[in-house]
Amino acid sequence: MFWRMVMSSILRRRSRVLIAILAVAIGATTLSGLATIAIDVPAQMAREVRSYGANLVVSPASSEESLDDATLAAVDRAVPKDTLVGSAAFEYVTVLVNDQPFLAAGSDLESVRAMNPYWFVEGEWPQAEGEILIGEEIAQTIGAQPGDQILVAALADPSREAKTQDETAGQAASDGPDERDQHDDATEQTPLQGQSVYAQKSEPLPFLVSGILKTGGNEDAYMYTASSDIQRMTGNKAAVSIVEYSIATEAEQLSQIAQSIENEASNVSARVVKRLASSDSGVLDMLRSLLAIITGIVLALTMIGVSTTMVAVVAERRTEIGLRKALGASSRSVVIEFVGESALLGLVGGGLGALFGYALAYGVTLNVFHRSLDVPVLILMMTVLASVGVSVLACLPPVRRAAAIDPALVLRGE
Repeated sequence: MFWRMVMSSILRRRSRVLIAILAVAIGATTLSGLATIAIDVPAQMAREVRSYGANLVVSPASSEESLDDATLAAVDRAVPKDTLVGSAAFEYVTVLVNDQPFLAAGSDLESVRAMNPYWFVEGEWPQAEGEILIGEEIAQTIGAQPGDQILVAALADPSREAKTQDETAGQAASDGPDERDQHDDATEQTPLQGQSVYAQKSEPLPFLVSGILKTGGNEDAYMYTASSDIQRMTGNKAAVSIVEYSIATEAEQLSQIAQSIENEASNVSARVVKRLASSDSGVLDMLRSLLAIITGIVLALTMIGVSTTMVAVVAERRTEIGLRKALGASSRSVVIEFVGESALLGLVGGGLGALFGYALAYGVTLNVFHRSLDVPVLILMMTVLASVGVSVLACLPPVRRAAAIDPALVLRGE
């Protein structure tokens, strides 16, 4: 009987009810869409922001050391794979071009390119061995253009030379007389540590300048080539100087990851690029704050719309309410009927709005970030419940007036 009375009341006032349902649906659409965007889009936006480069740098604790395979594996284990956007290991060596020293970095250039999509390259990225990407500052200094051939010679690393001499001396001490003489001859041919490093260089190798790097940052003063080319120049095995990671997470979690890396791998230093990390967090915090403000405004407007509709309904039904109370209906029964009517309006409007909100969020995600969006079941359910709650709260002021109606005053002129 209760729901029959509620449905008959709604059907008799279809125009006002449709306006109330429309108000709730609009609010629920905005609430569902913004909630979905606030939860899913910041994660996707964080990955888009990651195109500005690495936000975590891992290097050896000592400048004279390098990162070996075991250390690199330990570092990789400490980095969460679900938030990792990209990573690249670099081996830095000093090289000579036209008798001028520059810094060259050897790496997997595909990984570098994927991690730094904002880099502008005039020409092409290196595609094969013997090709090199040079920064704009270097290109201006040596007068190089894409397609030019340059000769690059690696300077000897004094610390590595000293290590090589120590290994040679240790091997010679364990050899026989003939072998020891051969090692002594080899040691005599090794350049002394006291000599200038500019004299300790490899034979120049020809490189094709595939492109000129223009970022407006420090990268313009570097050369980039494949790791195999660095090994050809130095004649040594790969020695990773640093590893850069691009991780889609906020500054606090990023600091925790850095601490985990230092705990997992000994003799490494993990540093957060605070400028980028703070920028990421600032953008995401601003986005969430904006969405929260908009959501609050929309909920307030929804309550006003529903409350206004219910005030009009109560005004229309004053005589009916007075008659019911004159026949013995209690104020509590009148309140329950109006609350049930409002809850039904909130349920219908909230259900429609939740679906429209998901469609809105899906369209934003697809068109802006070019990614699909899973159905957020929890958000849809919370939207419907919130719509019912807002509708019930909005109807309370006019319902109180309805419950306070005096039948004698309302029916006096009837």
